[in-house]
This record gives sequence, structure tokens and C-alpha cells, in this order.
Amino acid sequence: MSVLTQVFMQSAVNGQRLRDIKPPMEVSESLLPYFIGTMMILGLIAAPVWLYLRKRHQNLAESEDEVVDVPLPHEVAYERLKAIETSDMLARGDIEMYHTQVAHTLREYISARYRIPALELTTTALLQAMLHAEIGVEYINRVQQVLANCDMVKFATYQPRVSEASARIDEARRIVDATKAPVS
Repeated sequence: MSVLTQVFMQSAVNGQRLRDIKPPMEVSESLLPYFIGTMMILGLIAAPVWLYLRKRHQNLAESEDEVVDVPLPHEVAYERLKAIETSDMLARGDIEMYHTQVAHTLREYISARYRIPALELTTTALLQAMLHAEIGVEYINRVQQVLANCDMVKFATYQPRVSEASARIDEARRIVDATKAPVS
């Protein structure tokens, strides 16, 4: 406590007297300079934001104008069937993979064409869904035949001849030909 008392009791340092505190600053009565300054700061913040949003809106408008050429389901099916046909799976003796891909391509086509989740359904459930979708019975029978033959190869270890295996692609292609949507 004695140190604190000594600090308060000391006289001016180096012979100078203690000065009084400064009086409060005078504030101008006009708010115009403050208003102008605030507007300039807000303008510096708002201008880049506005330019960014405008550019983003233009980019979105340009992307909406671009027309994406989505291939039709039958075009995709034709391409995949051709790729399977030109592959060397039959020459290598990989008949199971060949039939798996044919069945998968046909199921993808049915899924895209009729909006049926064909890839997630068993063959029996798929045929039932096709009946509910009011697809012609003759097409359902064709699909059943192709998928049953593919299932026999995949699950029952049936080994068809190469000519019989290559006929699966022709059958699948005929199903796609008969059921593709008319081009408008």
C-alpha cells in the first residue's frame, strides 16, 4: 500500500506539472459527411456482390439455353448390344458373362423405356410389373424367353452352343425394335 501512496504523492516528473485531460471533441452538427461516408462504404461492398450475382445469373441462363442431346433408350440399347456382339466373349468361351450383359442391357432398356425398376427386380417380378404397365403380352413373352434363357446360363450352369448364344442378341434386338417409342 505504501508504494501506491508514493506514486500518487509524487510531484511532476522532470519538473513538469501534470496537465489536465483534453476536453471532449467537438462533433459537427451536420450528419452529411457521415452519411456520405457510410454510403461509399456500402457501395464498395454492394458493387462486387451485385456484379457476382449478375454474372452468375447470366451463366445459369446460358446453361439453360444449352440443349443436352440425351440418347433415346433404344439407341443406348442398340449401342450396348453391338458392343457385346463385337466383344470377344464368345470366342474366349465366356458365355456366362455374355448372357449376363445381354440380360443387363435388356433390363436397362426396359427400365428406361417403361419406367420400371427392372434392374432391381427378379425376372418373375419384372414380368409382373410389365403386365401392370399394360405392355403387350407378346412382348412380355419374348422378354420372358430371353431372360429365362440368360438365367439358365447364369444360374443353372447351362452351356449353350455359340450359335444359340449369339441368337440371344438377335432376340434382344428384336424386342427393342418392336417396343421402341415412335420418333416424333
